[in-house]
Amino acid sequence: MGIVELIGIVELIVGILINVFIGTLGQAIFRKDDRTSRVILRVIGVSLIINGISRAFHV
Repeated sequence: MGIVELIGIVELIVGILINVFIGTLGQAIFRKDDRTSRVILRVIGVSLIINGISRAFHV
């Protein structure tokens, strides 16, 4: 397993964790939990998941 696959797996895990803990991350980073902070975190999380899948599985 190469370094590119490992980076892809890490991106995938971090993207999932961002989407699972979106409320607490919104509180910690933006000091409020509103729609704007959730949208920003959701876009970051989904992009990490998509990039992680493509790197880890060479899609």
